[in-house]
Amino acid sequence: MLVTSSLSAALLQNAPQAPARSENEETAFLCPMHPDFTLDVAGRCPRCGMALVKAAAYDVRDYKLEFRTVPPVVVAGRKATLLFRISHPGFTALIEKFEVVHDRKYHLFVISQDMEYFQHIHPNQRPDGTWTIDITLPKPGYYKILSDFLPAGGSTQFIARPMVTAGYTGDLAADSAHLVPDTIFKKSVEDLTAEVSFDPPTFVAGLYGHLNFHLSDTGTGRPVTDLQTYLGAFGHTLIMSEDMVDYVHSHPIDISASDENGPKQFMLPPDADPEKLRGGPNVTFEGLMPKPGRYRAWTQFRRNGKVYTFATTFSVAPE
Repeated sequence: MLVTSSLSAALLQNAPQAPARSENEETAFLCPMHPDFTLDVAGRCPRCGMALVKAAAYDVRDYKLEFRTVPPVVVAGRKATLLFRISHPGFTALIEKFEVVHDRKYHLFVISQDMEYFQHIHPNQRPDGTWTIDITLPKPGYYKILSDFLPAGGSTQFIARPMVTAGYTGDLAADSAHLVPDTIFKKSVEDLTAEVSFDPPTFVAGLYGHLNFHLSDTGTGRPVTDLQTYLGAFGHTLIMSEDMVDYVHSHPIDISASDENGPKQFMLPPDADPEKLRGGPNVTFEGLMPKPGRYRAWTQFRRNGKVYTFATTFSVAPE
C-alpha cells in the first residue's frame, strides 16, 4: 500500500497536472432526438431523418444549471420571470452556443405536482448567455421545471428543477399525483379528436412501446389530413411517471415506408419546408418507460395554426 504524507499530498495537488482527455471533446455524431444513435461520420438518423450533430455523445454527466426567478418567490396568478444559466460540468465557463433541436435551442416544460397543469414553452437567450421567459402559474403549489437542450459540442441534457410558489400550505406527499389510467381512449379538444391505441396493448418496463394516434375532425368525423408540423414534426409528446422522477421526450416516428431493397422514405423529407407539409391522420410516438407504474403523456398537435394538447394516462407492467 502506498502511503503519502501531508506534504507530499500538497505538492502533488499543486503540481501541474497532465492534461486529461478534453471534457468537451466532440467524440461522435449523434441524433439530437435519439442520442442513442451515433456514427463516426456525418449523416442522418435512420429513425427520424434529422441531421446528426457532432457532440460529446458518451459524456452522460448533467451540465450545471443555475435556476432562479424574479421575484425570488413566485406568486400564483402573477407574472414571474424564469432565468437559467448553463455551464459545463467539468469547468465553470458559461455555455453560450446550443444546437437547434426541433426548431428551438431550448425546450422548457412546466408541470404541477398533481400533473393537471402542463406547459411546453421556449425561453429566449439574452446577450449575456442567460435564458429567460415569463410565466403566470394558475395556483399555489409545487411545480417541476424541466430543461431540454443540447450544448454545441456537448451531450443531450434533460434537467429537472423544483419550484414552490408562495401561499402553498399543502403537504408535498399528500398532494402528489394519483393518476388513474384512462378507460376511454378517444378524446376531443375543440375541433380536433384523437383516438389513441398502444403497441403492445400493455407497455412493459424496459421495452420500447408505441402510442398510436388517429386524428379526426370533431365536427365531421373525417380523418384529418391537414395536420401542420409543430416544432419541425407532426407532433410532440412528453411522458412522465406518476412520481415525477422519470420522463420521456419524444417526437413522431418519421418513417412512412421502409424497403429492404431501397432507401427509407420519410414523412418529413430532409430538404422540405416543414411549414408547407401536411400530415395525418395517423401519428406514432415511441417511448421506453424505465420502470413499472402509472404514467401520463401530454401529446401536442398543430392544425390551422393552433396547438392542441391531449393528456393520456396509462399503466406500465413489470418486466
